[in-house]
Amino acid sequence: MKNKTKMKMLSIILLVIISSTANLFAQSQTIYFNSKWEVAKDTHYDYTLSFDTSKKNENYQTFYKTGEVRSRFSSTELNLEQLSKSKFYGAFNEFAKNGKIITEGNYENGLKIGLWKYFLVSGIKDYEETFDKGILNGSYVSYFGNNKIFQKGMYLDGYKHKDWIMRYSDGTLRSIDSYTNGEIEPLCHECNEYQKCKVVVKNTFLKDEIQSRWFSSDSTHYAKDKEGMLVSFSKEKSEDFSIGLNLPWKNYDDFSFEVTFKNTDNSNLQFGLLWNENMVENTYNQFLVTNQGTFTVDNLVDNVNFGNKFSKTDKINLGVGAENVLKIVRKEEKIFYIINGEIVDTQYLFDFEGSEFKIVLFQDEKVVNSSIIIKDFVFKDTEPYDEVQNGLDLGKFNWTGSGSGFFIEKSGFVATNYHVIDEANEVWIKCTNNGETKKYKAVVVLSDKANDLSILKITDSTFVPLPDLPYKIASESVAVGNEIFTLGFPLADVIGETVKFTDGKVSSLIAIDDDVTRYQVSLPIQSGNSGGPLFDNYGNVVGVVVAQLDKDQYTSENVNYAVKSSFLKNLIDIVPVNIPKPKKKNKVSSLSQVEKIKLYSDYVVMVQTF
Repeated sequence: MKNKTKMKMLSIILLVIISSTANLFAQSQTIYFNSKWEVAKDTHYDYTLSFDTSKKNENYQTFYKTGEVRSRFSSTELNLEQLSKSKFYGAFNEFAKNGKIITEGNYENGLKIGLWKYFLVSGIKDYEETFDKGILNGSYVSYFGNNKIFQKGMYLDGYKHKDWIMRYSDGTLRSIDSYTNGEIEPLCHECNEYQKCKVVVKNTFLKDEIQSRWFSSDSTHYAKDKEGMLVSFSKEKSEDFSIGLNLPWKNYDDFSFEVTFKNTDNSNLQFGLLWNENMVENTYNQFLVTNQGTFTVDNLVDNVNFGNKFSKTDKINLGVGAENVLKIVRKEEKIFYIINGEIVDTQYLFDFEGSEFKIVLFQDEKVVNSSIIIKDFVFKDTEPYDEVQNGLDLGKFNWTGSGSGFFIEKSGFVATNYHVIDEANEVWIKCTNNGETKKYKAVVVLSDKANDLSILKITDSTFVPLPDLPYKIASESVAVGNEIFTLGFPLADVIGETVKFTDGKVSSLIAIDDDVTRYQVSLPIQSGNSGGPLFDNYGNVVGVVVAQLDKDQYTSENVNYAVKSSFLKNLIDIVPVNIPKPKKKNKVSSLSQVEKIKLYSDYVVMVQTF
């Protein structure tokens, strides 16, 4: 009996030992990976993969270092050195730490197939793309955070193809670019936020050869560069170089012609833009800069030079690797010459005889490898585009007028000049609201034509009320000699829609013809400054910028005017709504001017009319 008991116990012990040994060999294996899914050490890793080595595994899960599921997939050939190179099949999903899906799609024979969707960590759609045997083929759509479409197009054999449409976050059309097997066509369409569209010609110069619309003076001068077109010269080749383009431009159109250049060394080149060229009449206009910090404007009409200018400027970026954006803009008969966003010269030109435009480089002396990179080119023509597809709206791109304004109450009341909004069919306010630059429809509440003042009200329900105004509107005049400054949007359609600062002093308490309603001020203003606030250094609005003295009639420079703020206060007092009075306490006077500009900028707006 005792022997039987002993044998039974030995059998149990043996089974436990065998079972324990089997369990040792059946333990799961854990592989550690870095953020690129390359195998990593267990002391420094981002993700883990665990699986049972005793079984044939085809379905797997990976985990974040903190334990949450990172991905789920099936694989017939697992690559444990670099997991992303495994042969997947069937459904594939990736997850954020909060459990939301961030990637979902399918594999077939180790290749992506069908529609793949990608999401932000919040769960909002990011973009979608379509594959055929691992190659992008079919539709592509990306989204804004509000789920509206940002970009939509299609791929053919891995390349962008046909029309690619971009939209603003409110759904309005932004641009249409056309592609052929991945190469963008030079002619495209761009729309502003007000659904006004125009034809744009552009070239990023990333091709092996110039597009068919272009012609070069010598193709051996240039080569492809990762940033654009590298133009080089040598001792043996001292000719000048140019790239020409015949554009669909008519001499009654406004236009913008812009090119970006990058220095590759400290070469003694002249480079820039030539336009309005007519070889028969020997006529052209030319805008050139050098790496010595100079620019020239040359005008040749019927082989006769006129209006030539040579000047030094600090607007040119010098040195190896520096970039310079040169731009000419025609607005009616006025020409603006712009370097890196700053106007360096203006002219009145009435005769336009040619439609040819050129990018030119002149070598002043024979220098080995004297070179420069042409990075990109944009030509904007504001002529209406008459045969538009894909829902593109017709009409002039630019607004009919623009000026400046400023908030007089945080819920959306804005002051500006009457002449800014006079005869407008639509009025829009563009400003920074809740940290973003946005546009809002507005209406005219009240006007004082005699003093050239108007009060507008933003009617858009999406407008978020501002914090309390950091300034108050002064009741009394300031003394002659007081320092003042303004913020506004001068020449916004030429140099951009960002707020600009200018300063000066009060020159007189009386304007021309003994006008006591206005100050004479020395700060320089341009078209578009009208309606902007005139600040003193104590945080007060002391006036509204209104006009400059006619330079042609009075041969004067820098004589400008502003309506005194007391007249604005009178208008505010009769607005048929309750506008709260600003707080009396003002802490702004202790701030530096830089701090004041930063604080005030969110309360200064661009007024655009259509």
